[in-house]
Amino acid sequence: MIVLMIFILLFSGMFSVKAVNNGNNKPIHGKVVKIESGGNKNSQRFSNVDVKIISGKLKGRTITVQNFVGGKIKDENSSTQSFVKVGDEVLINVDKYDKNGNVQKAYIYEIVRYKYLYKLGIFFVLLLIIIGGKKGIKSVITLAITGFMVLKVLIPLVIQGFNPVIVSSVICMIAIVVNLVIIGGKNEKTLSAIIGTFGGVLIAGFIALFSNSIIRVNGLTDDQMQSIIYVAQNSNFDFPGLLFAGIIMGALGAVMDVSISIASSVKEIEDAKPDITVKELIKSGMNVGKDIMGTMANTLILAYVGGAMYIMIMVSSYSYSSSVTTAVDQDVIASEILKALAGSIGLIFAIPITTVVAALLVKRHRNRSKEISEPEGEK
Repeated sequence: MIVLMIFILLFSGMFSVKAVNNGNNKPIHGKVVKIESGGNKNSQRFSNVDVKIISGKLKGRTITVQNFVGGKIKDENSSTQSFVKVGDEVLINVDKYDKNGNVQKAYIYEIVRYKYLYKLGIFFVLLLIIIGGKKGIKSVITLAITGFMVLKVLIPLVIQGFNPVIVSSVICMIAIVVNLVIIGGKNEKTLSAIIGTFGGVLIAGFIALFSNSIIRVNGLTDDQMQSIIYVAQNSNFDFPGLLFAGIIMGALGAVMDVSISIASSVKEIEDAKPDITVKELIKSGMNVGKDIMGTMANTLILAYVGGAMYIMIMVSSYSYSSSVTTAVDQDVIASEILKALAGSIGLIFAIPITTVVAALLVKRHRNRSKEISEPEGEK
């Protein structure tokens, strides 16, 4: 999923600048040239910063803005905005102009980070192609397709009010088929991986829906829900549905990885020992799956933990002041646990499903090939 996030980042650059434009649909870029004296305003620390505008109609001008700086957060009155240094490129929001077009009120929106992130993403893609060769190119193609479906189909439809459960399920099914066919080709191995991935993701989704019907969580704080409603201008969001979408999309990558790995292993074992029985093949595939299961379950859980480190801090904080049970009962914490457990359960189920299907399909293909070749041999 980290890889998918990189592609979403690359594709969504055009949207990220809309929040910081000056009315001309272009962000105002500036460069910090001097940091002056500061003070306190509304219990927040700030500094006066001289910024030279390097883009837009104000290019070349130097303006002084207030930058509310955080530095090391020591109390609840400290701002969480990153402080700037001389030489930093920043994005400027201009709130007010005078009649002559001069800036009357402006502030630093954020430090420019996207340029470096784009370069890092491009380096990743090039590395994938150089090291992976044809497989790497296929991986880039599948990532681009998945990123497009998430950014251009899933998110817009959810924002417009479509059911997140249905939309995310359809997107996942399309992504599974397209990705695995492109990477593995049209063969028994790919079909086995598709069926195994379908099974694992569907089970993860079922666990998520069933469990959430009991524990009733949405995974967001009140402030986060209000922010989504305000920004998207849609008060009819299905927040539990969004949680479901997050669970199956999060599980998809890991389950797909496990399924194709097991299907490939079963195919290689059968190729190396054509006379192996289906029972023996299933046993071998399950042994491979057991080895993969531990690491991939850890990978999935650690991915969720890494994406919600603040949740872990909340759990630790609660455990000091109250009990772990009280912490787990919190909506935002319970939803993260549900994500990790539902995805991991789906991943575990994908192993036997893929193993059995792969064993049956590759042996059937071997037997059919043998039946076709035998008459030719007699001739």
